[in-house]
Amino acid sequence: MAKRRLVVVGGGISGLAAAHAAHRAIQLAGRRADFDVLLLERAADVGGKASSRRDGSWLVEEGPTGFLDNEPIVDQLAEIADVQKVPAQAAAARRYVVRGGRPRELKPHPLAFATSGVLSPLGLFRLLRERWVKPLEGDVDESVYDFAVRRLGKQAALRLVGPMVSGVHAGDPLHLSLAAAFPRMREMERQHGSLFKALSAKRKAAKAAGTVSGGPMGPSGVLTSFADGLQSLPRALARPGRFDVRTRAVVEALVAGAAGMWRVGLADGTSFDAHALVIATEGWAAAPLVEPFAPDASRVLAEIRHPPLHVVALGFGEEALAKCPVGFGALVPRDEGYRMLGVLEDSHVFPGRSAPGTLLLRVMLGGATDPRITTLSMQEVEDIAVSEVMRLFGLTTPPVFRHTKPWAHSIPQYTIGHRDRAATAHADLERASRRIAPVHLAGNVFGGVAFSASAATGWRAGERAAHELLAAPA
Repeated sequence: MAKRRLVVVGGGISGLAAAHAAHRAIQLAGRRADFDVLLLERAADVGGKASSRRDGSWLVEEGPTGFLDNEPIVDQLAEIADVQKVPAQAAAARRYVVRGGRPRELKPHPLAFATSGVLSPLGLFRLLRERWVKPLEGDVDESVYDFAVRRLGKQAALRLVGPMVSGVHAGDPLHLSLAAAFPRMREMERQHGSLFKALSAKRKAAKAAGTVSGGPMGPSGVLTSFADGLQSLPRALARPGRFDVRTRAVVEALVAGAAGMWRVGLADGTSFDAHALVIATEGWAAAPLVEPFAPDASRVLAEIRHPPLHVVALGFGEEALAKCPVGFGALVPRDEGYRMLGVLEDSHVFPGRSAPGTLLLRVMLGGATDPRITTLSMQEVEDIAVSEVMRLFGLTTPPVFRHTKPWAHSIPQYTIGHRDRAATAHADLERASRRIAPVHLAGNVFGGVAFSASAATGWRAGERAAHELLAAPA
């Protein structure tokens, strides 16, 4: 080859961020004529789980709702793509959890929360004792459930923390690692000795700085998207001009080629060489690709669960607008007699998601606590979603719009031992980089499941791969 080539496998936000970071590093070095950046995406369109579908007046997110505007790399990508960020509407600040068969608002004011009925008087009393619970000593990889019970009590763990885990990770708090899935909560306990003390300190600091402090489960920031949905950013980033993008390009094999190169084999029978790789796919897809040269990393990636998840979008008329409480949506604890994990009120979250006089809801079913969702047909899943939403909100008129997206592999589960598994995988890939040629992993399998976190891992991987290519002798 006349030029040295960096190949990015995967066209989600992490892969596109990697390609742009590599292009930028090469351009800043004044070496654009010496290098090619090629991105390969197996699907017909880029975006990965960020999948936005418009059907008439309905704008449906088949994957994540949005991202928190706390990651500078996403801002940089939005500027590169020339897309305008859209913050969530004020109503999105109102959050609900189902208790006793009806949504109850989680208000930040202590008295309002105490009278919400989410926790019993005994549960509230146990919650108030959190300030005096001693921190856990040592580097124990504690489950989210065990942490919540220890600090907040069993009732709060089941009725508050459990539903939040389902909402963020589609996960099971009994098995998720606190340090890997919710590292902020772990650090809050370590630094302040109490979650309540940590939240109080963060609120004071945020007030002084004029920013948003965020809750205990995750980072601070404003929920954000784009006018035409989250996929607007990946699509804009894939426009021609900076690097080559090939869709419907299924990578079947990555093996050591000639000295200092990789051999990339595609499903259509073609193959070519690459001087560096960024693998920005999900763990289950990356495992067979890295097995020939990084068997330990392959084993680790194959062990990470990505449970099935169904996203059911339902469009209702004016009755729903009148009866559904205005807000972001409601999470559903597992003991409430509902199969759905939660329901999002998209029309209240971002503008332009449905026509006036209508309400677009999205229902999540499946996840780590309900893997048997795959035994049902699409119609059966959809019928469950309709029935449960109508029962929860007391609706009598069925939806006028339905759209269901099944994900066979959804959010990676950061279960106990995840940090050690990540270290094993990265070490194995480092050895392959030194032995053959640069190869880096990006995406949500290790660096955080959020959209912005995936973008950040991609940017770092692409930047590092480009610098290694630039430093290598011609």
